Amino acid sequence: IHHLQGSEKTNICDREIINVTSSSCLTCSIWVSNYWPKNAVDFDSNNYFEGGRNNIWIKYDFKEKKIRPTRYSIKTRNDDDNQNPVNWLIEVSNTDKDDDWRIIDSRTGVTSVSKRNQSDTFDISTRLSDNEYYRYIRFRCNGHTSGGSYGCLAISSLEYFGYLIE
Repeated sequence: IHHLQGSEKTNICDREIINVTSSSCLTCSIWVSNYWPKNAVDFDSNNYFEGGRNNIWIKYDFKEKKIRPTRYSIKTRNDDDNQNPVNWLIEVSNTDKDDDWRIIDSRTGVTSVSKRNQSDTFDISTRLSDNEYYRYIRFRCNGHTSGGSYGCLAISSLEYFGYLIE
């Protein structure tokens, strides 16, 4: 994401380089902007994404680009210890159809990003071949978050690393 952002300090979603969406977003309105999915790629602010719903996900659409992810970093919000990720899947797709998502990483009981203002980097557990590139990457919560919630997820930033085809 930093590579795509370049030297510009504006959000890459606002510049229409990628699109970030979610299955739900808490109080996403014009008046409450710090919960939007696009805030997960806004690394230089205190805004964050927060959504509520079972199996909540946040999806990155790289549009005409494709990525072969090798690692990812998660940073938690700075104001609360609840709704941080503990159990999740990383999925990839080229079609975005419900039956075309492939799980490439799965985590359970992670505590390194369960408190406020923490960050950690994780290796993708599935080694993708040199010719595997994907347009969509989805982070999907598949269990409780910190604080025991099953219906909310908050992420300050979610960064993917790997190889990019432009």
